[in-house]
Amino acid sequence: MNKTAGISLETVFERLALDRIIKRLKELDVPADALTWHRFFGALLLALLVLLFLSGAFMSFYYSPSPGSAYDSVDYALFTVPFGDIIKGIHHYGWNLFLIVMGLHLVRGFWVGAHKPPRQLTWVSGVIILLLIPAFIITGDLLPWDQKGYWSTQVRISIMRSVPFVGDFMVRLLQGGPLTGIVALTRFYVLHILFLPVLLTFLLVIHFHFLIQRGLSDSLSGDNLSTKTVRFFPVMVNRWLILFLCVTLVLGLISWYWPAPLGDPADPTDSTYVPKPEWWVLFLNQLVSIFKGPLSVVGSVIIPGGLVGFLIALPFIDSSPERHPARRKMVMLVAAIIAIAVLALSIMGYLEHHV
Repeated sequence: MNKTAGISLETVFERLALDRIIKRLKELDVPADALTWHRFFGALLLALLVLLFLSGAFMSFYYSPSPGSAYDSVDYALFTVPFGDIIKGIHHYGWNLFLIVMGLHLVRGFWVGAHKPPRQLTWVSGVIILLLIPAFIITGDLLPWDQKGYWSTQVRISIMRSVPFVGDFMVRLLQGGPLTGIVALTRFYVLHILFLPVLLTFLLVIHFHFLIQRGLSDSLSGDNLSTKTVRFFPVMVNRWLILFLCVTLVLGLISWYWPAPLGDPADPTDSTYVPKPEWWVLFLNQLVSIFKGPLSVVGSVIIPGGLVGFLIALPFIDSSPERHPARRKMVMLVAAIIAIAVLALSIMGYLEHHV
């Protein structure tokens, strides 16, 4: 029997009213392929999310949400605090990797027909989580109060202001005034470390609820591996912990050799600074630059909104029981056209801003 300071763990769990939950977890069976080499993107996303939360919590100990001290507090955490550069790097490279894995997770789910009945709401909840993630990046970019973060925020605010009917209200709500100053920085900080994490946690609970109730998508190969089960604890938990440790080690080494960038302090009077769009938003930035004047709403709202609507409505558009990609030609053709358009716009944006 496991004991801690002379008291059994079973007794501790019982006093904390956790004994029934622990017992259910020990008896819970999950598909044997729930975390394997061909189905691990979801588990990897969870590992990255935990790393992002932990590294962000560490950096918040040293951060001061004021234009006069924000940059210095980030500089201190990055270059003076022991291992601060590694933790900042894990946070920086973690969200970049998170976006890549999230895209792969979405593509794999679409490829194997994970949105098919009865998993429609599992897909929809996942898409809503996907739409929330950019809000973390947008609010987080301003926090270092460097040139890149400040002027990237100005670009995003100008795009946001162009949205009909609600644009001005959204800008006033986020900025808190005519200029991006202490009120905007405070609101971005509170959103980034409090409201958005709470909302994301709530959406994850919903997503996992539907995942548990509706199960994983079956394999296209028909090998029925998903019918075999293993214990959630300790088998699946141990697999996830190994994945978590590997990801932490890899990101830590990358951060050690290539520290996270920190530019010059923000200068609101330097209107000559032109921020370069991040890789993940290149195609959206290119859309905005293509449609100008009265047509700007097409690139900033209509086309992105149509893409979002397509993703959310996909389970109800492609609702036939057929899951094999070769027998879903129409929806696969539409998806291919969208993917090619996004890739082409991203390449155009890269050549325009980074070459």
